[in-house]
Amino acid sequence: MIKVLIIDDEYLVRERLKQCVEWDMLGYEVAGEAANGEDALMMLEHIPAQLAIVDINMPIIDGLAFAQAARVSHSNLKIVILTGYSSFEYAKTAIQAGVSDYLLKPINMDELVQVLYRLRERIESDAMQKHLSAHMQMSMMESDSILKRNFLQSCLEGDTTERDQDKLRTYCPSLIGDLLFVVVISIDKIGVENNPLWKRFAAANISNEIFSENGFMHFESTYDEDDRIVLIVGMPEGHSVETGLNLLSKACSDAVQAVRKFLKFTVTAGIGPGVVGIEKIATSYKEAIRAIRHKTIYGGDRVIRWDGLPNKKISDDLSYMRESMIIKLRLGEAAAVQEQLHKGFESLTANRQPVEMLYSILYELMVTLNIFAAENKVDANASISEPFNPMRLADELETIEEIERWVRDEYTKVLARASSLKQSTPAKLVGKAKQYIDDNYANADMDLAEIAGSVFVNPSYLSRIFKNELGYSVIEYLTRCRMVKAKELIEQGCKNLYFIAESVGYKDTHYFSKCFKKHYSVSPSKFITPD
Repeated sequence: MIKVLIIDDEYLVRERLKQCVEWDMLGYEVAGEAANGEDALMMLEHIPAQLAIVDINMPIIDGLAFAQAARVSHSNLKIVILTGYSSFEYAKTAIQAGVSDYLLKPINMDELVQVLYRLRERIESDAMQKHLSAHMQMSMMESDSILKRNFLQSCLEGDTTERDQDKLRTYCPSLIGDLLFVVVISIDKIGVENNPLWKRFAAANISNEIFSENGFMHFESTYDEDDRIVLIVGMPEGHSVETGLNLLSKACSDAVQAVRKFLKFTVTAGIGPGVVGIEKIATSYKEAIRAIRHKTIYGGDRVIRWDGLPNKKISDDLSYMRESMIIKLRLGEAAAVQEQLHKGFESLTANRQPVEMLYSILYELMVTLNIFAAENKVDANASISEPFNPMRLADELETIEEIERWVRDEYTKVLARASSLKQSTPAKLVGKAKQYIDDNYANADMDLAEIAGSVFVNPSYLSRIFKNELGYSVIEYLTRCRMVKAKELIEQGCKNLYFIAESVGYKDTHYFSKCFKKHYSVSPSKFITPD
């Protein structure tokens, strides 16, 4: 219904207008009435009227004065003037005051109805135009927002060049010419729990507010494909990279603390290096992501800067891990397997290793488990039978504790399946022989006969079942055991080759050196004092 105000100082006129017109049939509703223009203006502040029928000659504020005032404060209000004057000049003055139409007194009701029909069409047309205009404006804003987000995403992915400066001016004019940094903020997970969308919105709002409060007027906020909050921050001219990093660290720290305090969950912020030019934003973003991923090693609820990360080059040969683990698996030593797994993951956090080392270790462990499963004709878990992606697993589980738990569960399942198929006497004999070697490797006179005697079997039988169970001959395992112990002594700081050789069961230092070089592809002297 179109709301109508009736404004006339004559009570009977007001009553006649209310009673003699079927307002609801015409699509109108009489929402109020007033005896003068002053009261009518006050009424407009509380009633969203779309039409006012006003007597031109009223006390305090007359109809023309009301029309002029209402035109300023309520420009959409349609006004019909009631007048007893038939002068054209007076009617023209009313039209200039913003009046939509006028009727002469005494009022002809048929004429009034015709005027109401015409005005209803105009009011509905104006409303439709206003709605379409608002809808179009909203659509344009949404379109601009989508185009802007797509542009920012292309910046993060490295799909922009210097030729995209026009787009930068259109979507992010405040970033032109600035030293740019990328900050990535990730909501910390609890186990594998998914984070609801409201957390991302709330964390983004707080982060944007904190950055504004810290004086960062030049920044753009978006989300990446993994729903992490991404801020592209521009430092005004004159700020150095180091100054910029320190200012960002302070703002990120404030944001992390604010999220913890007000939202009751935690986030981790990763800061990438400063770059110049939109085509290099992807470089800063990649380093910020690498920083974020190190919360698996360092823990969440903190700020991690790219320049505080360890060197990501992985030079360690992890083949020793596979060799050691496969032996324990073949012997069914579940407790020893779990202990080695725990020590491996514990060393990552204790030594603050790069997250890339975690990926390498995970890959090595899963390859080893698949080898063992294949040897025993055991089906590996479906989660590791597909091409294994250690980075994706680490992103999903996020914490070292959860990752270790997952790996240990996988090993336990496969070991249990293999154990149910293999509980033979040869396996027990080989286990005892292995233990004898582990305990007596320093004995230079130990040979196959002595080892076989320790488990009361024929040397040729032990040689055959040892190879079948472990994949190594007895002598190969003894040599490997001695090499591992020798390497441990060197790493502990021992530099006397004669002492090292004697400690692991070699009387001839030259022969020991030859065996060490064959096993590690480097002589022990080079290993002690590398170039």
